Amino acid sequence: MPKTTITVWLIKEHEQVMRDVILPEFRKKYPGLEVLLTTTSWEFLWDKVVRYSKRKQGPDVFQIGNTLNGVLAQMGAIKDITSLVSRIGGLRSFVQAVTHLCVYPGTAAVYSVPWYLDMRILCYRDNILNALSINENELMTINGLIKVCGKVHDFKVNNREVAAFGIFGQRDAMLLHNLAPWIWDFGGDFLSPDTHEVRFNSDRALNGMKAYFDFINTYCHHDSVMQSSMEMTENFMVKGSYCFGNFAPTVYAKYLDLTSPSHVQLSQYISYAAMPAGPNGRHTFLGGSNLAISPFSQHPEEAWNFISFLLEQGIQELFHKHTHQPPSVIKCYTPGFLMNDPFNKALRESLNYGRCFPNTAKWALIEDILIEVIHDVLASIREGTYAEEGLIGKVNIAADRVKGLLKEGKAHAQ
Repeated sequence: MPKTTITVWLIKEHEQVMRDVILPEFRKKYPGLEVLLTTTSWEFLWDKVVRYSKRKQGPDVFQIGNTLNGVLAQMGAIKDITSLVSRIGGLRSFVQAVTHLCVYPGTAAVYSVPWYLDMRILCYRDNILNALSINENELMTINGLIKVCGKVHDFKVNNREVAAFGIFGQRDAMLLHNLAPWIWDFGGDFLSPDTHEVRFNSDRALNGMKAYFDFINTYCHHDSVMQSSMEMTENFMVKGSYCFGNFAPTVYAKYLDLTSPSHVQLSQYISYAAMPAGPNGRHTFLGGSNLAISPFSQHPEEAWNFISFLLEQGIQELFHKHTHQPPSVIKCYTPGFLMNDPFNKALRESLNYGRCFPNTAKWALIEDILIEVIHDVLASIREGTYAEEGLIGKVNIAADRVKGLLKEGKAHAQ
């Protein structure tokens, strides 16, 4: 009997674990199904999904950033899978903090499901802290982090000055992922709860931005501020150019896992903590990847079999073992889960403080506008021309642009 082939599009960083670990397990359970896997970068994946949906084509299953659920549903690029998700207990089966990014804004219709989570944690060189007799408990608050950075900035290791902090500098989503906790910690937000009004230009949000960019201006070496994400990661993990940095779970599998070919000796000096608290609370960015089915799939049942397989507790834990991406399925979070090493403990603790971006079909456009602001401000830091007045002016211009987008969205809804 011939096999049924389903096509699956995922991001490239998971290709090896999918081909070598996950897909062999899938074939054991579903011998009548074959998976044709294609992997690419986030940017190309987004372009392909949009392009193919306009032609009323697409893969059976594909990966999306969870904030893209709303816009892709609005475009008709992903299938309503509410009835399929009900077979596994609905969205109650997942970590609740991310489930609002599975439904079409303003409805209960489910268009994608969480596959794994993403967050930011604080990584730091404990050998530098120990040399200066600094207690890691001082890193629990933003004020404490700032004071510590004042002590460690330009500390010399092997006659080389180490900057207190390193930051991603390209125009990508990581820029906003790193800024968001500071906005939330100071009591600010991006949009109103109903997502109809701009909030990132409020006094509280601006206070968080000012604190963040003042921090970067003071404790990052200016000539490194506009580095690419890869450069920043390599400089922290491999060269030890910074004392502190914010990182996603993916760095562990590549640089810190003892079994990884890219494991670095510097890892013995790296420790981990949840992001510090601000005057109005403690938060970290919580995002992740969802799985969706194309409305043009010729095999929606088989596509769902593949997705539901990836959501099985054992497969979720197996995927985490190889990638360090925290699972999305709530059953995984038994008392001992994610407590086997310091990195995982920091991830587990960070879940308590995780917060997501708003659920709106306009978010992709809003995010691009905010990333443009961040990029411009970082450029001014690198050039030595940064000033708070310039930041406020750029934020207000961005707010006006976003107000136009939201007003346009209301008009279409009426």
